[in-house]
Amino acid sequence: MNPTTPIIDISHVCHEYASNAQEHDLVLSDVSLTIAENDVVALLGPSGCGKSTLIRVLSGLIQPTRGSVSYRGKLLDGVSPGVAMVFQNFALFPWLTVRGNILLPVEHLPPAEQQARLETVLATVGLGAYEYSYPRELSGGMKQRVGIARALIAQPEVLCMDEPFSALDVLTAETLRNEISRLLASTDHPLRTMVFVTHNISEAVFLATRIVVLAAQPGRIAQIVPNTLPYPRDPDSPAYRAAVETLHGILTHTNLPDHACVPADAGKVVTKVDDTRRRIGPVCLPYVTPGEVLGLLALLGDEPCDVFDLAERFGREFGAVVRVIKAAELLGFLSTPGQDAQITDLGKQVAAASTTEQKHLVREQLLKLKIFELLVRLIRVQENHTITEEELLRELQAALPHEKPKQLFRTLLAWGRHAEIVSYDQRKHQLRLYERKHAARAVGHPLIPPTA
Repeated sequence: MNPTTPIIDISHVCHEYASNAQEHDLVLSDVSLTIAENDVVALLGPSGCGKSTLIRVLSGLIQPTRGSVSYRGKLLDGVSPGVAMVFQNFALFPWLTVRGNILLPVEHLPPAEQQARLETVLATVGLGAYEYSYPRELSGGMKQRVGIARALIAQPEVLCMDEPFSALDVLTAETLRNEISRLLASTDHPLRTMVFVTHNISEAVFLATRIVVLAAQPGRIAQIVPNTLPYPRDPDSPAYRAAVETLHGILTHTNLPDHACVPADAGKVVTKVDDTRRRIGPVCLPYVTPGEVLGLLALLGDEPCDVFDLAERFGREFGAVVRVIKAAELLGFLSTPGQDAQITDLGKQVAAASTTEQKHLVREQLLKLKIFELLVRLIRVQENHTITEEELLRELQAALPHEKPKQLFRTLLAWGRHAEIVSYDQRKHQLRLYERKHAARAVGHPLIPPTA
């Protein structure tokens, strides 16, 4: 075998999930990546960017829709023989002891070999005294140690871990991270190659030699960042903090670019009544609620606030906060210079407005979006100015094939009702344009543009 041949080679992989015959969710788009010996690769990105799907594709647990995965130069067919997986939720069999759970991958080996390997991995993860305990007797940290031992006993070339510390308390997670770091740093330990999923930047810097930053919708590689810090790594060192800060900037810019990229024909309007399926930009209103955006505006002060600080302050995952910020920015209520979120003058006006005026301001901004222009036009061209949910889902699928129609429908409905653009008949599953009182029209707020 050529020593330069990578252990795993992922080439132009795309993957879709089909929830039904009409809906296809593209979660990975044209992903190419190699894993070589002694690589420790972190897959870093917000929720929904395809990290877990990618690690399952490279381990052979999922067959990609398009593209190929090779193991040691041969196309992978089924589960990879040299890869072991540690899952986020422990995945232990409750009726088996620690010993029974760990031995599962090596049941085909002679008993003496099984016992020798078991003693080695139990010593490695520090569970020697728990060999005959059942999972119900173990803490979360101990259960994850069992999962790691079960992966190590197969003596894999590559250890894959899907957010292995996210279900643990902070102190237990920190202990396990340090132990994994010591294994990677030890020249005596055979496991030196690892791929792991995380949304924790510090965790990626602490463990990885290469950090793959993924962008979402669809999931794709935005940037690969080498990490040359020597083991053991000190989180308090200037070099470590600089690496974390660099990744902050990359991840924020990847998910909140300073300038939105809109296709040249995104604003093109087709005036023919029988052709409402206009091309609209792929950047759609994120799947968040009006309450989340308005709550963010109410909590932000006049000074710029770091996006990661906001995530910590709200106690939410970075990707969830990014979606709220994206929606607020799309509506003109926020700007995102660098990795900060800055409320705009319009955002301040919205935050300080009365309920009625707030609805009017939100409505004005929504009607500037191509997706709401399309929604209004689709309703108007119907014979009775009413569109069924089923019809609208078909139109959304045609206009935005990479979006999730039902989730997009729920988002449009929530915003449209909040801003009094549409009303919805739950019994008939029908939408129509909201009809305002004459008194409201007299205020001088043209809420829906007149029919062209």
